Parts: sequence; C-alpha cells; structure tokens
Amino acid sequence: MRRIVVALALAIWAMSTLMAQSAATDTGPGFAVPLQFDAAAIGQAGSLNGMIFSASIYINEWTTDQQVLDFVDILKKSGQDGLVKAFGKTSDVGRLTRSDATGSAFRYARSWPAKGGNRQIVMVTDRPMSFGEAFSKGNSREYKFAIVVLQVDSSGSGSGTICGACKIQFDKKNELQIENYLQKPIRLTNVRLVKSGNKE
Repeated sequence: MRRIVVALALAIWAMSTLMAQSAATDTGPGFAVPLQFDAAAIGQAGSLNGMIFSASIYINEWTTDQQVLDFVDILKKSGQDGLVKAFGKTSDVGRLTRSDATGSAFRYARSWPAKGGNRQIVMVTDRPMSFGEAFSKGNSREYKFAIVVLQVDSSGSGSGTICGACKIQFDKKNELQIENYLQKPIRLTNVRLVKSGNKE
C-alpha cells in the first residue's frame, strides 16, 4: 500500500477555515441548495480498480462558518476520534449514492469560488466500518473519513474525486494533513448539475 496526501482536499479544507475566520465575501457563481450532481465514477485502485458506475451527490445544506471553526478546534484538541464524535452529533448535510447501493450520508459540505469562474465543493464524513474491519489490526482503521471533491463551472459541469478512506490530522507544525488509504482516489467524470434551488 502506498499512502498519498490528498493535496486538493487539504487546500479546500484550509481555505474553508480561512474563509470562516475572515468572513470573506463570496462573490462567485454559487448554487442554492438543495443540489443534486450526477457523475460517472471510475475506480483506480483496490477492489474498485477498473469499475465504472453511476454516482449521485446530494447537498441539502452548507456547513456554517462557526461549524467549520468548531470542527477544526476539535480535530486539533481531540484528533480523529474527537472529530468522528462531533460528526456523530451533527445533522446530515448531504449524501453520496451509487446506482446499486444506498450510499453514505455526509456531515460537512462547503463551497467557494475558484479561478476562471469555477466552483469548488468539498464534502466530508466519518466512514462506516464493517464488523471485521473494526476489530481487525489492519491500518485501514486509522483512515476514518471519506472525502468528495467537485470542481464545476458556473453551469455545474466538471469533474471530481472520491477518497473513500482518509486520515485527517494536524502535524507537529500545526499543519493539516489529509492522507488517502488507497493508492489513487475514485475519479468522477462528466459531473453535471441535475437539480438545484435558485442561483445564489
């Protein structure tokens, strides 16, 4: 197994925190919830390598600035286990589903403008573990979160990634590190906005 840092997700989480701290004005082409994005998902590693399936991303509400600051503070003080407990007390903000499965609820969703009039969206949740994984001695138990990243244009079209098992923690320099368990994330292609509220 080769571990890689999910640099894009790190940048997005860090920018979300910065926006919460500075209360920066969001002047980009936002989308009002509820939202639904559909995409084709392509597995690139592990048991999903080579598989292609349909995926839908639903966003019902955005995580607030104060929630972002609270989550970051909990992660700094109590680590991943503390953040898992905090997510457990947080209402679902969206869901990721695939054509043949119920999918997973997400506890964190943020969006902000990117270069070229585009939009970046990130969703994070604590991931469910099977009974066998939870009681095994494998390293996968340390990868407690799933992350979805979308990059879309003003019409809601674009691409993205799904990292199904990630480790999120602050290092000794107080810098946020996000590490993917698998060699490569699931790639999202042909991302398109299917349903939305009125444009913001």
